[in-house]
Amino acid sequence: MSDDGTSSIKSSLVGLQKATNAAESDQLDDRNIGITVGSGLSPPYPPGRLAALQELNGTHAVAIAKKAQREVGYGFDIVEHDRAEEPSEGGRDRVESFWNGRDTVWKLGPKGTPAATPTELLEKARQDYYGIGWMALEVMYAGFDDEPAGMAYLPAKTVRVKKKQDTGRDAQVAGHGYVQKRDGRTTFFAEAGDRHAEDINGNADPTYVDKESGEVFDSREALENAGGTPANEVLYVPNPHPNTLYYGIPTWISEIQTMVADQEARRFNRERLSNDMMLDYVIIVEGGQLSEDSRAEIREHLDGLRNSDGPGAWILEPEDLADSGINVDGDITIRVEPMADFSDEDMSWTEFHAQNEHTIAQAHEVPRQLLGRNDATNSNTEEAIRAFVEETIAPAQERFAERLYRVIHQRILDVSDWTIDFKTVGLRDRGREADLVRTIMDAAGQSLTINEARALADSVSEQQIGPLEELEGVLVGDAFDPQVQTLPRQFDAQ
Repeated sequence: MSDDGTSSIKSSLVGLQKATNAAESDQLDDRNIGITVGSGLSPPYPPGRLAALQELNGTHAVAIAKKAQREVGYGFDIVEHDRAEEPSEGGRDRVESFWNGRDTVWKLGPKGTPAATPTELLEKARQDYYGIGWMALEVMYAGFDDEPAGMAYLPAKTVRVKKKQDTGRDAQVAGHGYVQKRDGRTTFFAEAGDRHAEDINGNADPTYVDKESGEVFDSREALENAGGTPANEVLYVPNPHPNTLYYGIPTWISEIQTMVADQEARRFNRERLSNDMMLDYVIIVEGGQLSEDSRAEIREHLDGLRNSDGPGAWILEPEDLADSGINVDGDITIRVEPMADFSDEDMSWTEFHAQNEHTIAQAHEVPRQLLGRNDATNSNTEEAIRAFVEETIAPAQERFAERLYRVIHQRILDVSDWTIDFKTVGLRDRGREADLVRTIMDAAGQSLTINEARALADSVSEQQIGPLEELEGVLVGDAFDPQVQTLPRQFDAQ
């Protein structure tokens, strides 16, 4: 078998998947698991292997990219929070300055990597969330300055939750923060909001972490006196799973073996094509015996026939062998026959791949229409995408926006009145649709049935018409003809 990464994935991932199903011990803190004191906890699956699957399976990679794009890739607006009573413009300006200010730094990697936008940063992080099981965003500070300078994408596969530390006499201090190891180097991070933490009485209760040693300090002065360097903070978001406490596990984890099987099918097909649809064959010699030299010559001759663009002679008579320079004794006939018969009754690998694709897409909850499968009608496609956005994307947007609000806005920026609202594409606004139907029915009177009004409302929604009051003002005029269900030219899709 060719070494394309499949064998290592089968041995590490599939084996680990079976081991993970073992029973857990009673609810104890497992932060004492690790290789060295102060290092990170081992995740339930090797994240590098999980990430590698995106290189081996296109359906899996596209599904992850589509989910991240639909969730955060279209940008966001800064809006009032639902619990805001009298939102201040000062708070909005502070939030606006952080997300869109000229001085805020956004990076897709460490120092030296190109600058990015908040949308690019969030989309990349959410790809880790769906592909590995957790995501990490670095909140950057300028030394001891407690004002955030920006954020950077932190590859989730390199981030570990910090384990407990022994303090002597069988005492341990709970692990705090995160650790990153790359190329033999280690750096530590605090938890997002540590510098701005408060106690239950609202008094400042900050935490600082030395980025070189990982040691935790309860004040900036203590860190300065120790000669340490303050670490940046990490906004860490796991995808919860009952089999892990500190890390997340992606929802598609149950389909690892499906992806491996699909890769094996592709390898099998490649070998069949490279062997003229004959994976294994037997050479039958009749009427004599071949010497070792003749055997090698015949194998070389058969390889030449197989690789030739012209027709191949698979029954080799003595004169054919002589013309090829192969010496044989006696009246020898050589036949080449396949060891297996690939007839129409065998499993179709095309159907096998299609079924695997369907199973993987189902695990991701992504409609196949978004993965390039156009075997459905337009109406079914629209409905599938709307259901995907309403049931999968919209709830994820709300959860992620609320997390950013609580950590970035409330704790770090000290702003509680303003949050972010991710833009959504493909979501049916049922309240607006109902208002549209009522507006159209009122304007048309008895000229339209309710189903006709709904059909026209769908058309209006797709054209992204402006305010309902403006539409109503046009509909009651002479410009609207309900019989042909047309809209005035000024409301054509832009």
